[in-house]
Amino acid sequence: MSTAVARSAAQPQRRDAPARRPPLEVVQQRRRRVRQRRLAPILAGVLVAASLFVVVIGHAELTQGQVRLTATEQAVTAAETAHRQEVLALATLENPARILKVAEQTLHMAPPTSQQQVPHVPLGTALPPPSVSTAPSAPANPAATTGK
Repeated sequence: MSTAVARSAAQPQRRDAPARRPPLEVVQQRRRRVRQRRLAPILAGVLVAASLFVVVIGHAELTQGQVRLTATEQAVTAAETAHRQEVLALATLENPARILKVAEQTLHMAPPTSQQQVPHVPLGTALPPPSVSTAPSAPANPAATTGK
């Protein structure tokens, strides 16, 4: 032992030498990091897909609005055309020459031979009541008068 003691005295002892290592264990944080590394691209993909879906829905709504607008414009154009035709037909019907022609030919009307002027009546004064005479009464039984 004298040689072992001599050797230990000759070699300086290391004080900063590492102590015995503890046994290695699996750390939970690594699993979380792995999950986060797997989850991040999935979430990014879902976010991109959702964004594209929202854009597609927006375009579909815009297209439906355009279709409704086009249908409404066509309906307005048709209504305007019908209105113009009805105004033209009304103007034709209101023509005084046409009315006079229909009155004379179809209804057998003639222009008046004389015109009577109605006297001016002031609106502030009351008119006298009209004189009304009763018509002669007719017999109750018409068969009795004919003798049948």
